[in-house]
Amino acid sequence: MRTIVNSVLRLAQFFLILIATALLGNVRANSQHAAGTATAAINFSLFVCALAWLAVLYGLVANFVSAVAIPVVALALDGLSTLFTFIGAVVLSAKLTTVNCGNWGSRASDWIAFGSGNDHKRCREIQAGLVFMWFLFGTFAATLFFTFKEFRRSGGSVGRPSMSQIGV
Repeated sequence: MRTIVNSVLRLAQFFLILIATALLGNVRANSQHAAGTATAAINFSLFVCALAWLAVLYGLVANFVSAVAIPVVALALDGLSTLFTFIGAVVLSAKLTTVNCGNWGSRASDWIAFGSGNDHKRCREIQAGLVFMWFLFGTFAATLFFTFKEFRRSGGSVGRPSMSQIGV
């Protein structure tokens, strides 16, 4: 049962990261006159996507090929991916600051959605990429939990020593 849940989570991560990378990559590719802070936020989000790709692909391979599965590596990749996905989603949320792309209001000229030929489309793509980043964070948090349990089960030393480790 544990491997089925882990497999489903890894496949969900695969599709979520695929969509998030496509959306945010399209935003980055169509940046013509975007502000430096907007470009930096999108670049960081793409870095997070690249790190998540490494974790997802390693997790999928390790899930099906037990010879490749090293619990410490899986724990490190899942931990870093969870942390950076959360940070990336918070950064995009803070830079976007809106839930309605149809109402610009009085935005500064360095707003993240400004900087392409179609600012409305850019705003919608950032919103969609942001939603997929939050879902990706949720799946990474779940796989981090299962990876940590597997790490502890395999004899990972994260606690105090047992009696057999103490020489008397």
